[in-house]
Amino acid sequence: MRHFSEKAYRSLKCVCSVAYDLAGGNTLFQHSTRVVVSQLSKYASLNEDDEKSYMPIDVAVDLDRAAGSPIVTGTMAQLLGFRLEPLTAAAAEADKLSERDAHKLLAEAMDVSQALLGAFADGRIDALERKRLRVELREVIRAAETILAKLDDEVA
Repeated sequence: MRHFSEKAYRSLKCVCSVAYDLAGGNTLFQHSTRVVVSQLSKYASLNEDDEKSYMPIDVAVDLDRAAGSPIVTGTMAQLLGFRLEPLTAAAAEADKLSERDAHKLLAEAMDVSQALLGAFADGRIDALERKRLRVELREVIRAAETILAKLDDEVA
């Protein structure tokens, strides 16, 4: 018996799609791992034929590295009731908080705003717009997490 809902397992497939986008697409990512693009597509596919096809952990690590953030691994940790934190100050880009960080967060938030407004322009959000929104939201979250890490490092 599985421990999580089908929705939770499907979220792992959705997050793969977002991570592919951050890694430059699954066509580019295939050169950074041991799996070809057709199999990578199945890992993110919500089609019935592919519903039992999940990404192996070594490929997930490759993908998180290529995406520049532990997106897939972080989602797995959340399903288990945990959150990931960097092990070292260097891993968290421990330089002092700067105006550059603020500008990065604001730029990412603006990208989210533009994606939302564009999605609502025709009165409905289609699959491509959902995909773009997921990517933009992950990027703003990553920028916010960088600032949080730097704030935490300044206290330590």
